Amino acid sequence: MFHGDHSQERLCGPRWRMKGSGHGFGHGPFGRHRGGPFGGRGRRMFDAGALRLVVLGLIAEEPRHGYDIIKALEARFQGAYSPSPGAIYPMLQMLEEADLVVSEADGNKRLYRITDQGRAWLDENRADLDRINEQMQHVAGHMKGAAIGEEFRALAWAVKSKLRSGEWNAEQTEKAREILKKARRDLEDL
Repeated sequence: MFHGDHSQERLCGPRWRMKGSGHGFGHGPFGRHRGGPFGGRGRRMFDAGALRLVVLGLIAEEPRHGYDIIKALEARFQGAYSPSPGAIYPMLQMLEEADLVVSEADGNKRLYRITDQGRAWLDENRADLDRINEQMQHVAGHMKGAAIGEEFRALAWAVKSKLRSGEWNAEQTEKAREILKKARRDLEDL
């Protein structure tokens, strides 16, 4: 927690502080994802508090652009996960408003560097960051180099491009739908 101001609330809103447990992520050590930042219901891979901590940790390693942060997380998950720019760029702005990072123009991009206040906050939350990084390594280890995310994105691109170009007639579209349904069922049965 920042001393003498409400930077933590500016950074993450009032839910950032956990009531009574000493953790800074909501209802458990990683917010709604009790026990870790992954999984849970909904579409998010990370709890917002956990992602903020990971992003700040990446910037502490070396100054980074928003795109570099996205690519670093994608690399850690071997392509299976890539945060959206809509999650990263507003977060970078919040980190800057809370004086945890500073940015400077670097061509048409912004380069983010951690501040002394950011390093102090990261040190206070080192145990949580270490736990999150360990979980990320565990997940990546289970994938054993299988960059399934790349194939998923390539499949989505192929389907969207065919639909947008109008190359498929109604019969082909229905056949594609059946192929996708079968693939989904096969994956669920793995």
